[in-house]
Amino acid sequence: MCRHTRGRLAIALGLAIAVTRPLPARADSADPFEAVNRRIHTFNRSVQARVLGPVAELYLSAVPAGVRNSVRNALANLTEPMAALSGMAVGDFDLAANAAARFGINSTLGLAGVADRATAMGYPRRTFGAADVLCSWGVPRGPFLVLPVLGPSTLRDAGALVATSAAISQALGTDVYAAWSGTELFVGYAQIHHELERVDAGSLDPYAVYRSAYLQRRAAVCAIDRVEDLAAETDVTSQSP
Repeated sequence: MCRHTRGRLAIALGLAIAVTRPLPARADSADPFEAVNRRIHTFNRSVQARVLGPVAELYLSAVPAGVRNSVRNALANLTEPMAALSGMAVGDFDLAANAAARFGINSTLGLAGVADRATAMGYPRRTFGAADVLCSWGVPRGPFLVLPVLGPSTLRDAGALVATSAAISQALGTDVYAAWSGTELFVGYAQIHHELERVDAGSLDPYAVYRSAYLQRRAAVCAIDRVEDLAAETDVTSQSP
């Protein structure tokens, strides 16, 4: 829903987990802006139903799967420099070297990233971005947020997205970055379009499912988020009669 899209849109696995498991008890402090978030969520679903959904259906039916995969590869390749810089920022030089190697290999042998040659050569894709850097530095996630169009996030992750977007826009130009990020957003959405429709159709409270899925997915890769979840669950348990 790309670190950003996958942060916001690449939540299909998390959604599947959230749909099949009971939603965990959560302290109210995790979502203090729930009323506003729900309104933005409703707006997002309207945009997806009226605009993104129909265009995604056309894209999925008209564009062969192989071509769609090549587009995803090319877009993912553009995120490798950020993954390399992020790896360096946390002192993970293996991750940085892997991302740099992937970018070099796929940009050349992979024809600008259309083909993922690097994985076959022993350099698997490892997504890592500014939000992961902040997590590694111990920055708390803050309140849950729903961003217009982009969807689920947290104060920490949204701040990382804004900072990254500003830096890339400054480097590449606003028009170039807008085209890139817009394409990335749409391709990411199209990939999980049907999963989102199933969640909406099968859930009594889709908003709660999206919130739980996003927070679970981030906690799976961010230690400080797991600590916060454990503390919240302990508080809820201690307050139970």
